[in-house]
Amino acid sequence: MASLGRTKKKIRTKVEKGWDVVLKIYSGGFTAEHLYRNEMKIVVDLQLQGLSREEIKAKIFEENLFHCRSEAAMKDLFPRVYRRTEFFDRQLKFFLLNGSRSDQNALLLYGFLKYFKFPRDFVLEVVHYHMKKFKTTVTEGNIHTFFEEKEQQYEQVRNWTDKTKYKLKQVMLKILVDAELLAKNGDEYEIKPIPLSKELREYAERNESYRDLLLLTLNE
Repeated sequence: MASLGRTKKKIRTKVEKGWDVVLKIYSGGFTAEHLYRNEMKIVVDLQLQGLSREEIKAKIFEENLFHCRSEAAMKDLFPRVYRRTEFFDRQLKFFLLNGSRSDQNALLLYGFLKYFKFPRDFVLEVVHYHMKKFKTTVTEGNIHTFFEEKEQQYEQVRNWTDKTKYKLKQVMLKILVDAELLAKNGDEYEIKPIPLSKELREYAERNESYRDLLLLTLNE
């Protein structure tokens, strides 16, 4: 077990080294999160046109580009989406807007995982670890064990209610399935590395800041 812990810690360190981790402690604040495929594309498109954050916000609100039912919903959604785009440079934004569906899936997932530490550690410590051990699936037991380990390690997780933990698990798995990193198969989840285009892979390999994209999408 000690060896397993050291291996997982080594993987986490490899990913987190060299970038400012936004949330260094675990947060249960992703219970309402999604991939935000269309919303991310809208924001990135406007960024590539040279609009500022405030100009983008004004345009989205005035034209209801997110198709929200209320202004309150739009106020809640806009920062959720915008903060993820801040992890992308201009080239990654171009890939997100114009790339293949697989490239888009990879980048949408990347933006989510870069912001939220808990699902990022799940991908590293469970999904990526299983793949490297030539296991093809993640079981409900694996997921339960991950939550139990985090309860032992972090007070924040111990303070989550059972309802919160259930919701976090559902949201996390749905996002991983929507990004096509996992595929539900009965009571298990099949592990599926996200195929990257030659252009996106080479760009990530050339830029140290984005090499973690390869790891988080199971391409390393």
